[in-house]
Amino acid sequence: MIRLAYPWVLLLLLALPMLWMLWLHRRRRLVIRFSRVDELRAAGGGLAAGLRLVLPILRTVALACLIVAAARPQRADETSRTFAEGVAILMVVDTSSSMGDTDLSPRGSELTRLDVVKSVFARFVAGDPADARLPGRPNDLIGMIRFARFADATCPLTLDREALLDVLRQTNMVRPNSQEDGTAIGDALGLAVERLRELKRTAGSGEQLTIRSRVVILLSDGENNAGMLTPQQAAELAAKYGIKVYAIMAGTGRYVGFGTRLPLDDRDLRGIAEATGGKFFEARNAEGLREIYAEIDKLERTKVEEKTYTRWGELAHGWLLCAFACTALQALLDATVLRKIP
Repeated sequence: MIRLAYPWVLLLLLALPMLWMLWLHRRRRLVIRFSRVDELRAAGGGLAAGLRLVLPILRTVALACLIVAAARPQRADETSRTFAEGVAILMVVDTSSSMGDTDLSPRGSELTRLDVVKSVFARFVAGDPADARLPGRPNDLIGMIRFARFADATCPLTLDREALLDVLRQTNMVRPNSQEDGTAIGDALGLAVERLRELKRTAGSGEQLTIRSRVVILLSDGENNAGMLTPQQAAELAAKYGIKVYAIMAGTGRYVGFGTRLPLDDRDLRGIAEATGGKFFEARNAEGLREIYAEIDKLERTKVEEKTYTRWGELAHGWLLCAFACTALQALLDATVLRKIP
């Protein structure tokens, strides 16, 4: 978009015809008197005399360019910045060997609990075109912690979705009965609290992101049986720093053979959710897990506001350059090939 800062200046263009008439007026003051100028006129040539009309044309163009430049033509340069009140989310995922159970699998498939969790979490982060309940979280800081006997922060809080999803794809279970196997819910939540506690409230370059709330999504299929922190101690830390925990119990029970499953002990996860002002969920299948993430998505939404700024760039320099060129050409021609005698 182009505008004129002072459009009324263009009214001066109406005076150019009057100046043109003055320049073409035949009355001139004689510098040198001659009794007869026929010979001088013949010497000047009719062609050169006719071309002298170029001089007032150049002066007129130069003056018109100066008038347009004085009106200050400008071009709009629009920029926009996005201000978002986002949510910092740490996904804390159990990767103990029990997550290899297949009770969450959709019918007709043999997916482990961890595979189902990874699939649904990826849709929660990036969005699912086939499911309007999961539109994605483009304006939130999201990180990931995995845990078994030990907790490990595998991805820091980031807006880089591809980096997070790449880490998620590479997340695997620990080997059964290995030294790393176990379920340290307290230590994992304590590490998440430490990461979120140190998070700055505001960040951004070009985009302004304000952290409105800090959330942990804690998913496990069992009770705490390892680590230094108890779930209660970790929950108290989270509550102290205003961190809300959504706890998800994944699975239909603990398989003990011969088709027998013992109920999962959900006391640790329930206690964490209640102590931090969050919510406890039970996921008994893949669809149930998707519904849980859809509900969390509704509970923790991001407010995004886009502001547009307009900067006006000056275009007068081109008109000034044209005026200078016309004036210089007129002066050169007037002093050389189109000079007038007398």
